[in-house]
Amino acid sequence: MRQEQNTVKKNLRKELDLIFVQNPVLVTGLALAPAVVGSFTMKNGVGLCLVFGMVTIPVLVLASFLGMLPEKVPQYVRTMACALLAALMLIPARMLAAQIAPNLFDSLGMYFSAVALNTVWLVRAPLCQEKKTLWSLWEGVCLTVGFSLCVMAVSTVRELLAYGTLWGKATALPLKFPAVAYVFAGFIVVGTAAAVLRWCVDRCHDILTLIRRQQKKWRA
Repeated sequence: MRQEQNTVKKNLRKELDLIFVQNPVLVTGLALAPAVVGSFTMKNGVGLCLVFGMVTIPVLVLASFLGMLPEKVPQYVRTMACALLAALMLIPARMLAAQIAPNLFDSLGMYFSAVALNTVWLVRAPLCQEKKTLWSLWEGVCLTVGFSLCVMAVSTVRELLAYGTLWGKATALPLKFPAVAYVFAGFIVVGTAAAVLRWCVDRCHDILTLIRRQQKKWRA
C-alpha cells in the first residue's frame, strides 16, 4: 500500500512539473509558434488556450487507449489516428474560440491548422500509450494549464504595451509600443518569460536543497 502511494505521489509530481518546471512553451519549446504568433491580445490568448486544450487532452486520452492495442499495430497507424482526432477537434474548437476572439484565425493564419499537429502531443502521445487513461487525462490538463499560464501572461503584457488596453478596454498607460504586437516582439517577450521562469525554478530548487540540508543536520 505504501509503495502504491509513493508511486502515485511520484507520478503526480511528474505531471505537475509540466506546468512550470517542464512548461511546454517556456522550457521545452513545444507549441512555440502559435503561442508567439497569436498571443498579442488577451482575447486571442484565451482562444488559443481553448483550442490547445480541446486538441491536446482528447488526443492524449486516445493515445492511452491506443496503447492497449496489440503490438502488431504499427506506430504510424496510432499516430495517424491521433492526428485525425486532432484535426476533427479543430472544428468545434474554432467555433467556440470564434465567440471570444473573432480575429484569432486571421492572425494565426496557417499556424491555426498547425495546432492540430502541435509538437506537444506528437512528443507526449507515444509516452501516454504506456500510461493509464486517467494519468493521460491528467497529463493533458497539466500541459494545457502550463500552456495557458504562459500564453495569458505573454498576451496580457503584449496587449498592454502595444495597445494600452486589457481585454479591449483602455488603461491609464500613457505610452504605447505598437511594434510589440509583431511576431519578433513575441519571441522577445516569450524569451524573457522563459528566463524569469528558469530563475524562479533555480531559486526554488536552491531553497529546497537548503531546507533538506538543515533537516538532515537537525536529525543528526
